[in-house]
Amino acid sequence: MTHSINQSRQRSPMWYFEHNYVSLMNMVCEFDLLNHPSVAFNLSGAPVELHLVERTRYTLLLTIQHKLQKLDSMLDELRFEVRLYLDARVAEVTSYQGARRLQAKYPYPNKGMHHPDEKRQTNLVLYDWLSTCSRLNFSQSGYDRIPRQTLQT
Repeated sequence: MTHSINQSRQRSPMWYFEHNYVSLMNMVCEFDLLNHPSVAFNLSGAPVELHLVERTRYTLLLTIQHKLQKLDSMLDELRFEVRLYLDARVAEVTSYQGARRLQAKYPYPNKGMHHPDEKRQTNLVLYDWLSTCSRLNFSQSGYDRIPRQTLQT
């Protein structure tokens, strides 16, 4: 990862939750996800799907799937489930690659061989992914609406 210990110490502990919230809300507005809850776009030739799964008064639940098409890659896709807290203005990864309910701290070693700071690392991966989207100018890459799916409320 591109984050050094010094960078992390200089910022508040919540900086990546706040940055992820701002970046994801920009995507929600850009793609008008509140009215059209599913969208697909390409990021450097790899398809990305963004779905608004749940909308409540104070939260939004998004799923992000980025299908990586390299045949020699060990990772064929990135899958995030992210809850945006509208009142607190933070975003938190609630599921990454199918792993749900990530704990803030894990003893080490542990049964699932999770890193002691697994939750922090998954949120930093989302931060890196969103930064990449911004650098590659996702908004001008063109996108397609996916047929409306029923929303859970």
